[in-house]
Amino acid sequence: MLLLGSVEAVYRYGLARVGELPRPPPPRTGLAYQVLWLAEEGGPPRLEPLWPWRLVSHVPGVQWVRRAQRSAGEFLASMTAGRWLASRPRSERERPLHRTFQTLVLTVWISRHWSAEELLTAYAESARFGQGLIGLDAAARRYFGQEPERLALHEVALLAGLPQSPSRYDPLRRPEAALRRRDFVLSRLLSAGLISEAQREEARMQPLPVPAK
Repeated sequence: MLLLGSVEAVYRYGLARVGELPRPPPPRTGLAYQVLWLAEEGGPPRLEPLWPWRLVSHVPGVQWVRRAQRSAGEFLASMTAGRWLASRPRSERERPLHRTFQTLVLTVWISRHWSAEELLTAYAESARFGQGLIGLDAAARRYFGQEPERLALHEVALLAGLPQSPSRYDPLRRPEAALRRRDFVLSRLLSAGLISEAQREEARMQPLPVPAK
C-alpha cells in the first residue's frame, strides 16, 4: 500500500508539472475514422485506462511492459501527450528527462479521461498524410475534394494506409505500393466484419485518385 501511495503521489506531482491539460476534441465516428484506427490496430476502437503504477514499468531495469506489448490505444495516447507537450512553452532549465516523465504521466491521464473516439479524432486531426498534408480533413479534400464523412470505401482505405509511412505509400509517387497498402487495409476491414467480400473486391477495382485542385 505504501508503494502504491507513493506512485500515486508521483503521478499527481507529474500532472502538476504538466500544467494545463489538453481538452478532447468533439468525437467524429464516421467510417473514415474507424478505418484509420483499424489500419493501426486491426480491431475496433479500444482504449483501456492505465494506472499510475504503469510509470514504474518505464524505470530503467524494469521490464513489466515492453513497447511491443503496448496496445494501439496506449500508443496513440502517448503520441497525443507528446504532441500536446511539444506545443507548450518549455523552460530553459527543463531537461529532456523531465519532458519524458511528463509525457508518461499525461499518457496515463489521457487514457483515464478521454474516450477511444476522442483519442482517435485527435489522432486523425494531427496525422501526417504526405504531400505536406496534416489531418484527415486536409487529406480528404486534397485527394478527393470532399470531407471524410463523404468518402467511398476505396478512398477511405487509401487514406487510412498513409500515416504509417506517407512517403512509402504516396499514391502519386509510388502508386503500386499505395495500392498494396490500400488492399491490406481492405483485408483488415473484411477480417473485422465491417465489409463483405464483394465490397472488398469492388473497392480493389477502383483506380487511384487524381488530386483535387
